[in-house]
Amino acid sequence: MENTQQPSLLDVFENLEEPTKQLLADVKSPLTLGLATLALAESKAKRPYMSAEHIVAALEAAGVAIKQTQIGKAFARAGNKISRKVIDGETCYRIMTSGQREVKGLFESQGEISVSYVEGGKPRTARKLLADMLSSLSGEIKVCDPYYGLRTLDALEMIPVNCSVKFLTAQTTEKPIKLSGAISDFKKEHPKTELRVFPDPKSLHDRYILSSDFLLILGHGIKDIGNKESFVVSISNDYAGDLLDSLEKTFEDRWAVSTIL
Repeated sequence: MENTQQPSLLDVFENLEEPTKQLLADVKSPLTLGLATLALAESKAKRPYMSAEHIVAALEAAGVAIKQTQIGKAFARAGNKISRKVIDGETCYRIMTSGQREVKGLFESQGEISVSYVEGGKPRTARKLLADMLSSLSGEIKVCDPYYGLRTLDALEMIPVNCSVKFLTAQTTEKPIKLSGAISDFKKEHPKTELRVFPDPKSLHDRYILSSDFLLILGHGIKDIGNKESFVVSISNDYAGDLLDSLEKTFEDRWAVSTIL
């Protein structure tokens, strides 16, 4: 029998791609944020109607804070951008065509290029941002990072276990005897992740992650992210175009001559 159960609203918003979460976090207008939430709920969670309370909860699951009173006041002046219906004693809202038009440009610009600022001296905050990004990856993942260490393994564990991962690196500043046991244990639990060392460390200086959905360009290595100020740039695969093809070829050429770690 076909499973027709609707996806959980909170799960849908918690698992939104990181660029979408960042986009929602950057929206300053409560009206636009509310409309965007209604649009996402209808398209991704099959929830056409939501109360202000549900909107706040969904956004909180995506890491975005807003007060229920802000949504109520914003929707009071939304006009024909939304419709209203009382469901189980609560006023619920549905986005209409004019509302869809208002947020269409917002979502069209999202998914092309987004930039996340990584503040220096806040490694825990930075690693939370990295975890949100890596946990949304899918398909075959290719990671290029010149330096590796114990924290590299922690970062790679953030990638979903069903992904096939190629990690290309060159050198470490940590003691090999300390790393060997940790790498051996990691391989046992992550058989779909392969680690290789490129023989020419001086020519491997870029840091990036290639996935089936987007390219992440990292301003700092994944093992030390947050120690220094940097940025993470996300570019959709459709928008990356020739850059993506060039990086794919360079990565595979280097991968072919690298040794298994």
